[in-house]
Amino acid sequence: MKGKLFAGALVLSLVGGAALAKDAVEDPAYPTEQDRSVMRGVTVTAGGGIEGYTGGLSDSLAIGPTWGVTAGLKPSKVFGLELGYTGATNELRSTLGFDVNGADVVRNSGQVVATVGLTSTPVQPYLLGGIGLNWYHVRATGSGLSDDTSGNIPLGGGVRAYLGHFTADARLDYNIMFADDLVNRSTTGGGRYTGTISVGSTF
Repeated sequence: MKGKLFAGALVLSLVGGAALAKDAVEDPAYPTEQDRSVMRGVTVTAGGGIEGYTGGLSDSLAIGPTWGVTAGLKPSKVFGLELGYTGATNELRSTLGFDVNGADVVRNSGQVVATVGLTSTPVQPYLLGGIGLNWYHVRATGSGLSDDTSGNIPLGGGVRAYLGHFTADARLDYNIMFADDLVNRSTTGGGRYTGTISVGSTF
């Protein structure tokens, strides 16, 4: 008799558990992991990575550190707009024979970027494109480089991960430089590439 009562109680508990699980999936009061990931709203991130140059600039400047902060607005899970600040320092290549205390070239930039997600899932690959403005300060005089204000067009992509309000971002972009007088025009100019990892919050 006790065995039958125990079996009956077990069956009832399994049926009740299945019903609760079904409610958890269908009832908004029981959000799924994807629902708990905040993918729309305002995102603020900060991070850093590496930066280098191509063309004639790669002959003059070694790869150096870069950093930045970004404030973004995502009206949907897929589309977003970002306003960001980035900075970087680069040393002249040792073969050029220049040696100054601190960074040889310092860059500060502001840019506006649009992002388009390739999926609407919490782990989201995306493409980006925009426009930026750069201010270069060259500390190594006589190097063939000079202070400059120039523009750039960032193009690239990355992957974002959303977990609750936490957001992580890894991206790689190539910057097409224009109105560029940083390098002496006796050499070929070039572009700039960056790889960064950032973390922040979406709310």
